[in-house]
Order: sequence, then structure tokens, then C-alpha cells
Amino acid sequence: MNTFDNIAAPATGIGGAVSIIRISGPDALAIGRRVWRGRRELGPESRRELLLGRVGIDSALAVFMPGPASYTGDDVVELHCHGGQSAADQALRSVFAAGCRLAEPGEFTFRAFVNGKLDLAQAEAVNDVISAGSDLALRIAEKQLDGVLSRRLEAAYDELNALRAECESHLDFPDEELAWEPDVPARLEALTAQLRELYDTRDIGGALRDGVSVVLAGRPNAGKSSLLNRLLGYERAIVTPIPGTTRDTVEAQTVICNLPVRITDTAGLRESADPIEQMGVERSRKSIAAASVTFWLLDASGGELEAELAEMERADAVNRIAVWNKIDLVPERALPELPCPAVRISARTGAGLDELREAFAVMVAKSPRPAVPEVAVNARAARLLAEALELLPEATARFREEEYELAAIGIRTAMNRVGEITGKTVEPDILDNIFSRFCIGK
Repeated sequence: MNTFDNIAAPATGIGGAVSIIRISGPDALAIGRRVWRGRRELGPESRRELLLGRVGIDSALAVFMPGPASYTGDDVVELHCHGGQSAADQALRSVFAAGCRLAEPGEFTFRAFVNGKLDLAQAEAVNDVISAGSDLALRIAEKQLDGVLSRRLEAAYDELNALRAECESHLDFPDEELAWEPDVPARLEALTAQLRELYDTRDIGGALRDGVSVVLAGRPNAGKSSLLNRLLGYERAIVTPIPGTTRDTVEAQTVICNLPVRITDTAGLRESADPIEQMGVERSRKSIAAASVTFWLLDASGGELEAELAEMERADAVNRIAVWNKIDLVPERALPELPCPAVRISARTGAGLDELREAFAVMVAKSPRPAVPEVAVNARAARLLAEALELLPEATARFREEEYELAAIGIRTAMNRVGEITGKTVEPDILDNIFSRFCIGK
């Protein structure tokens, strides 16, 4: 990617009512004029106005947005054609023939970053907005796009820079009677606490961006498929009274307590001579081992509670919630106390489903009703914050021992790690990696 080519790509999915072709670069206006014709000409006098005309044989709207007041910071022309593959292909071929190349994934946002329209944390938020799987994920992405996280990181970066300068001034003027800042260790400790607060949002950030992997596990006929259908709100899995109906994993996406979830129904766990069922059980065990959260279904109405509990204890399942199902059949039955969270439900009637959702939210987000956090860092930011947090306590100790050079080195490195999150100190290969995850056209 570079900032001097003329680039173009569809900014909308093909097949809708309208296809938008975005052009950006130093010659965007000239290219737009070559491919689009209308009664009024694209130009500075018609900037930001939608004009009606044609691209080839298709009627189309066009708009010119001069830089730097555009999304990319360069001159931008958008062509709004009829939806459908043929209209979009014709417009793209015309644009490429007029002097553009196809934009790389994320290249429009890359230019916005290079041109100072967004910092790197905000650029990543653009992708988060596009891929948000719930209202909560969308709201936190919009906050990051608005700069909420960036402002906190900028303040931390500036404070680290000031503290680094204080350390280095001790090296430059060791024998001078200067008015040294007396509270450097206290300021470093306060800043460490602020960065740790940001770092501690990594779990909810991961849940919002990537979704939570939930597996429904248990013995045959415990009600896993019935619970899947209840959570989804439609009939996704076949439900019968015959044990072993589910032979393979069944996957779907949903939202639980405003958290995006990838939910997997699994084959019932039992010994079987059927080779197909054996394969299903093996897949179930692999899904359980990889899950973020497991809903372990137990038949509260059955006579094999000890065997079911033993199966649950043998399984390699972390973050497990025991789900006593079929409680409508035995509403007064006393059930064993368990070391993990447990809820009583009826997948048939829907009773207890709210309690199950709340138990899930508490396990994932530490709250039965997760609110929109002020910030929630992604995995890249969390890694960089962790590296900074490893350095700062040592730098604080070195300053107290008057080893100012070592303190300055630690603070400077921590400052660079914080700067990488917003793009102040990031390397080009890291930028390529980040923007390559974007869709073409964004």
C-alpha cells in the first residue's frame, strides 16, 4: 500500500439495491470525469453534491469530496450505480481503464491513518464497527472510533514522555542544584494503575469483538438440542426422544445478554459401538476442550445423576455452568450441591432461561447485565499494555535507587509500547498486518 496511487474498490456488497464504487487518490477527480457524464460537471463548484448522470450504459449518481475533508484525506469520488454484479463490474472496469488500480484490503482506512484523519486505535475501530455482532459491541466500537481510548492513551504517552525527560535531566545535570520533580515514583505508580485499568478490559474486549464460544455438552437426551433451539428462538436442531439423534456438532450464532455468541450443540457423551456416533463423541470432546464457556446439561428428572455428574467432572471443560434441565418434570426434587455455577431450567417450557443467561453474563462480563464499558482494548493493545506494565515497576524502583539511566530506558520502552497502540511508534510491517484484516473497499 502507498499514498500516491489512484485506488478504487466497491464500498458496498454486490447484489444490493445500490453499488458504490469509491475512488481515492491525486487524480480521483480527473478519473471520475472520464468515466461519469452528467449535465453538471464534477468539480470544486459541485463538491459534496450528488449529481445524476451515467457510467457507460448505466445511470448513476456521482459525488466529489475534495481532500483533506474526505474519509481518506485525499480527493475522493464515489459512483452510486444500480446494484447487481453486471452494473458494478462495468463501473469498475471503466474506473480501472481510466487510471486506477484495485485497492488492497483496508487501504482507504490506511490512507486515512497516514493522512492524520484517524490514529491506529481509531482505524482498528472502523473494522470493529463493521464486524460488530451485537449492540454492545457496536457501541464500544463507536466509542473507540470517537477517540475515547485514544485520548487516554495519548495522556499516558505524554506523561511517560515527561517522566522520561525528568530521568534524563538527572543524567545531563547530575551536579546541578536544580528543582527536581519530587513525585516521579508516585506519578509512575499512578500511571501504572491507569494502564492496568485499561489492560483489565481485555476479556470483555475479546468477548465483544470475537464472540464467546459456548458449547452445549452432556449425555444423550439431556436436552442440548432443545436448549439450542430455545436460545436461538427457532428450530435449528432436530429434537426427538431417541437418544443419540445428534451425531455431529451443530453451530449457530446468537446474542446472549448483548454479548455475541458462537454456540455449538454436540453429540451426547456415552460409550457406543456405532462408529459414526463414536466420531461424533470425539468431536464433542474436542469442542468442549476449545470452548470459552460450557453449558453442561444434566437431566434433573433422570435416575443416573451420579453417572452424569461423574461424566461432567471427567471432562476437560473450563468456565462450566451446570444446567439442570427438565426441572418442569420434577419441580420439588432436591439436587446435589455443585462446585461450579448451577441453574435449574426447562428447555421445553423456557423456565429458568433468564437465570442461565445471567449466569453466563456474570461468567464472561462479571455482570448479569453488561453495560457499555468506557473502553475495551483488543488483543494487540492488551499485549502492548502488558509489555509496558512489566517495565514500569522496575523503572520506578530504579528511579528510587537513583539509577536514572536504567529508569529512563524502561520508561522510554514503555512509552514506545503505548505509542504503538495509537500508531505513534508503530513499524510498517505491523501496519500491513493490521490493515490486511479489513475488507476491500474499507
